[in-house]
Amino acid sequence: MINKKWRKFDELTGKCYSNMIGSEKDGSCWQQAFELLKEIIREERQADPSCMSQLEMVDEATDYEYDVQGWLEDCLDEIDMREDYETLLRMCDDLLKMFGWPDYSGSDIKFQKVSALGALGRNKEAVEYCRKWIQKEPENVAASTAGVYAFIRTKEYEEAEKLAARFIPNPAECMEENEIMFTAVSKLYEAMGRKKEKRQIDRAIKEYEERLEEEFADFDMDDEDEYSFDDWDDDDLPF
Repeated sequence: MINKKWRKFDELTGKCYSNMIGSEKDGSCWQQAFELLKEIIREERQADPSCMSQLEMVDEATDYEYDVQGWLEDCLDEIDMREDYETLLRMCDDLLKMFGWPDYSGSDIKFQKVSALGALGRNKEAVEYCRKWIQKEPENVAASTAGVYAFIRTKEYEEAEKLAARFIPNPAECMEENEIMFTAVSKLYEAMGRKKEKRQIDRAIKEYEERLEEEFADFDMDDEDEYSFDDWDDDDLPF
């Protein structure tokens, strides 16, 4: 049986999105909805300890009626935008404890945790967290990118370079799978004062973005051609 508190959660998340566009002035709805979500999960697990053991199972169990994953992403982004890093860190920790996270899942939340720690000046803690994360998931570019940012804050530039080198075999070619690392390395070279290397990295990022724009433009044109009425017979037209 679905917990009746989901209806209240739905009302609160509606207020959250109204707050996001400025029509709802009380911004406390974000934290209220988050705390209510935790309460609902706890109650569901009292009846079934294995219930909603992973985050994606929450939407599955509720027939995708509340878009919990989508709302959580928006919630964390909103708290981050407000620069309320203590709350952001707490929310990340709560989510990481509440659910099981198979390898590579939860990377966005872990990344935001590292960012929050850095914003709070808890740099050594951020580095330690990244070291453990990277040890567990050495091929996860998000983990290593978070590590680069953490090492920049502690000025451990050589460590940051070693991490980056594993994911940037060619500094002249930025790709989808390592774009986030290129962005981090741009910050690294800026911190190190290596202007030439930074220019090369920035140029590669710009070229990648231009390629992406061209691909989107080509896709839009293909989409228009596919649905063009010019090639339809009069009998086929829907009007």
